[in-house]
Amino acid sequence: MTRAAGALEALRRKAGRSVLPRTVPGLLRGWAAAALVAVIALVTAVSTGLEDARQGVWLVGEDAGPQVVYTGHLYFALSDMDTQLAGVLLIGSEHGLGAGRDHALQRYRERRGEAHRTLLQAYEIAGTDEASRRTVRDVLNGLGRYEQLAARTLLLDDQSGHPAGPPAQNVLDVYRRATDLMRQDILPKAYNLTLENASVVRRAYVDERSHVLRSRVAVGATSLVLLAVLAGLQFYLVRRFRRLLNPALAGATAIALVLGGWALLVLGSTSAHLRMAKEEGFDATLAFTRARAISNTAAADQTRFLLDPQRADTYAQVYFDTSQSIAYQESGSLADYHRRLAAAPPRLGFLGGIPEQAEVLVRYRAFQEQDERMRDLMRRGEEREAIALRTGLMTETFTAYDQELSRLITARKTDFGREIAAGAAVLDGWNRGLPAAGIVLAALIVLGVWPRLAEYR
Repeated sequence: MTRAAGALEALRRKAGRSVLPRTVPGLLRGWAAAALVAVIALVTAVSTGLEDARQGVWLVGEDAGPQVVYTGHLYFALSDMDTQLAGVLLIGSEHGLGAGRDHALQRYRERRGEAHRTLLQAYEIAGTDEASRRTVRDVLNGLGRYEQLAARTLLLDDQSGHPAGPPAQNVLDVYRRATDLMRQDILPKAYNLTLENASVVRRAYVDERSHVLRSRVAVGATSLVLLAVLAGLQFYLVRRFRRLLNPALAGATAIALVLGGWALLVLGSTSAHLRMAKEEGFDATLAFTRARAISNTAAADQTRFLLDPQRADTYAQVYFDTSQSIAYQESGSLADYHRRLAAAPPRLGFLGGIPEQAEVLVRYRAFQEQDERMRDLMRRGEEREAIALRTGLMTETFTAYDQELSRLITARKTDFGREIAAGAAVLDGWNRGLPAAGIVLAALIVLGVWPRLAEYR
């Protein structure tokens, strides 16, 4: 038993010597190998983080983001088609009202062309997303049916030759089918398309930004490990060889410190640019784009209110609901809404929180004041004056308001593009710089250890 125990102890000692080096060359090789592994880990962590950052910038700025812009304009173009059609019917064969029937027809044709182009762009951008492509096809099919009804409406209206005001009943019947198709089928699908694309942007933003933040943790951890291994190797050389400083290892430590710190700064900067692009650019652009499209629908409801007396109450209620979504004021009726909006700025809705002196809110309030005046004229039986107001001054006021919204949209798009470009710019050069830094680090570690190993040959 004693002989067997001794043999077992000898084997255990031999195994320990084979796993843990006891000689100076063995220890040096172990330290160097640990440092090289730490270099590989750091380069891998930085590379992964940079790739996550690039993916986030591309998804938010170049892929999903533009889809929302296209589909947001689609809703506006479609709603304005119905607005212009209603305007043509309200003006009738009279001249001298607003910009005139021919101008409204021209705007209708322009919006129709924009809607078709935007649908084609949205279909191409959807790529392999079958749900989005199916929605685009449904909107396109619905638009085709709408155009047929609109063409028949215009033909019947031309034949009737009515003065300004509600058209003949047969014209009104066909128009109702057209506008119901637009408001109840086509526009909701176009709106859903915008929401679907917006959700893609939000998911991409949340996923990619979380990946970048996790990569920062990995980069920080691997940087600390590499610095600790380099410090340990340097300390071992000082104790064993009585050298105060190893220049190659000192250079490797400095490079590791700079590489890790710079990578953390770049990943943090990219994450910040993504956040600003999403919150200050994309979200604001989407909100104002939707406000513009819905505002245009509200303007169309004013025209429908004058155009179709049998549905006037319905259109007035729809206008009230739409106005609340644009600039919310707790109100029990449209008249109450007009009073409250004039007294205080809205806190909710698309225009909620905008400063009271902001031009867009000033224009919106003026438009609502004129809406109140138009409805008051109708209550007094002054239909022609109400039509003249709607096709004249109110159109000018709404155009000014719409232009302010367009300026806000353009400004937010610029903010979005600037943040995306800045996020992409800070990532430039890393494809070449990171491998070079890894090679230099490895070379310095080998150079720092090699002369000491050579002493034992």
